Amino acid sequence: MAWTRPHPMTSAPGLTTPFSETETAAILDRFYRDGSVLVPGVFTAEECAHLRRLTDEAAAKTPSFIIRNPEEHDIGFLQPFIREPIYSLVQKILGPDCRFCAQNVIRTAPGQAISHWHVDDFVEYPLPPEIPRWDARVRLPIAWLSVQVALSDILTPEDGPTEIVPGSQFSGRDSPKENPVWEGRGAEPILCRAGDIYIFNHQVWHRGRPNTGTRTRYLMQLQYGRGDNLAWRLQPIAHTPALDRVLEGADPRLLKLMFNPPQHR
Repeated sequence: MAWTRPHPMTSAPGLTTPFSETETAAILDRFYRDGSVLVPGVFTAEECAHLRRLTDEAAAKTPSFIIRNPEEHDIGFLQPFIREPIYSLVQKILGPDCRFCAQNVIRTAPGQAISHWHVDDFVEYPLPPEIPRWDARVRLPIAWLSVQVALSDILTPEDGPTEIVPGSQFSGRDSPKENPVWEGRGAEPILCRAGDIYIFNHQVWHRGRPNTGTRTRYLMQLQYGRGDNLAWRLQPIAHTPALDRVLEGADPRLLKLMFNPPQHR
């Protein structure tokens, strides 16, 4: 069963304002239930084309198909972090003091992928063998997450979509290495168009399906951490000459997101 695009919440011009409380609740309910939720039509075609051009320029300077630290290349990579409705949705999950955590852009040419099944870093809330799962009524704490921004159409399995096993974040276990199934549900591709986003819990079992098509897949990852000292993955980002140059004159909200220290709770 593939994820299909839900009915668009807005039209083609893109989104720049928060969702209503009712829309936000529906989005977050699915995120907490399945481990990821697709939100269509956030960025315009022109914005995606601009970010692809910036990605190609950055990719010319690195041998990897993963462009790390794109924030040091151009302010255009950082502005989406405070873009609505992304920022308000992330704040609902991580809290109002959430912070920049990291950023990557994955530029997957045909034949490339991060195709092994995994959770990122480690299983944060492991369970012993005799306990089969976390109670689905519990919203497990989330220390960090990604907002994945499709910069190109990812419409078929051949395009190399992210695949997840919905609900597997409740397993308290790492993913099986092949053919993972959780409570009767196997791998489901997240199919989307350029400009769509999906909010992603890294504890859900996932992989990047190999790109066996003819088009390069562009996917930008905006990573946020909780803004408190309990978020063990959150480390203050270091000032570098390149980053300071990119951020000269930037929006104060973006500077707060990037550099304010964790709040002690």
